[in-house]
Amino acid sequence: MFGFVSHTINFIKGQCLHLCVYCFMIALNIRFDKWGELRLDEKEFCVNLGKDNFIFVGSSTDMWAANVPSEWIVRVLDRCDEFNNRYLFQSKDPSRFLEFIDHPVMRKSVLSTTIETNRWDPDVMNNAPHPHDRANAMAAVAARGVPTMVTVEPAMAFDHDELVALIRACCPTQVNIGRNTNKQVQLPEPTRDEVQALIAELKTFTQVLVKPNASAWQ
Repeated sequence: MFGFVSHTINFIKGQCLHLCVYCFMIALNIRFDKWGELRLDEKEFCVNLGKDNFIFVGSSTDMWAANVPSEWIVRVLDRCDEFNNRYLFQSKDPSRFLEFIDHPVMRKSVLSTTIETNRWDPDVMNNAPHPHDRANAMAAVAARGVPTMVTVEPAMAFDHDELVALIRACCPTQVNIGRNTNKQVQLPEPTRDEVQALIAELKTFTQVLVKPNASAWQ
């Protein structure tokens, strides 16, 4: 998902509460029956996470979703804190980051959220919180001094000024822009000119990474 991370690991596995229709895990689940019930994978707690790595924790399900028990999250954070690494945690419910913001591992982590668009589309986002709520939570995270990141993927049709305002509120050190790769789902996409205008303005206050799957928009 991100070329700049060195590793991924999933201590918590199973079907994500949010069920966004474009999610690659839904397609994998249909094809390979991968997800199953939400659960802790005890084998992952035996993995040596090494040192000086940048590890994306929770790449296959949103480990911060509202139905994930807090004690599970604490176990994950405690295990990560045993190693000298940096960590990336990403969630569509970043309000839960605030429950654990004082955990020591947060000081060596980047906290990220997805904001595909400023518009609410319940047919696409299903159980995920509204993008405005995500931005508000990320603003609170940033105010606590924890580095933040925003991922605009899959980028959906948006209103320029509103989307920029949401992203700016998150105080991101980096914004990642990507395109829908789930060919089974058709999403309303922005035009190339709209994406280029978005990138140009974002670059006035943060770093922008356009993922390879969106290179046609550059």
